[in-house]
Amino acid sequence: MTSKLPIDQMLVQLEGKVAHLRERQAFHAKQEAFHHERAAGYSTELATAVERLEAFRTAAANADELLARLGRDSAAADALEDLGKGRPLSRMIARVVEDKAPGETFGPKAVTQEIHKRWGAKLRARVDPRSVAATLRRWALRGRIHRTREGRGRYESLYVKKAGAEARRPAAV
Repeated sequence: MTSKLPIDQMLVQLEGKVAHLRERQAFHAKQEAFHHERAAGYSTELATAVERLEAFRTAAANADELLARLGRDSAAADALEDLGKGRPLSRMIARVVEDKAPGETFGPKAVTQEIHKRWGAKLRARVDPRSVAATLRRWALRGRIHRTREGRGRYESLYVKKAGAEARRPAAV
């Protein structure tokens, strides 16, 4: 294949091509150096992050082992599992009321807070104080607990355990 361009034009085109290729080579060498520096920085950060992750995993395993030894599961997890099926809210309320001293007054909000404190992590949804109030109201009508103050729009009802009588747990369903 023969070119019909004059030699002067071929030289100018080749010189332009060589200049362009040198410029592209320099650009990519510069980019390669930049990316090499970035890769080195990321590799040191990665090594630090992996080291910290392993230390965190070790600490978490040690903490879990310590909590297991202290009996964390025996009190909280077993308490919810003992509630059985049927009406677990009534059983939780019964457990809270059982632990109250005879003569100690309590209301639906205090019982709800105690339920959230004891079993909050295990509950699927937050307990509504109105549901607790309804259960306590039913128990007061049945004579299981005694109402000391009737609730109004601005304040809640207050209840007290019957003196000398333990709060009964509901029968298993």
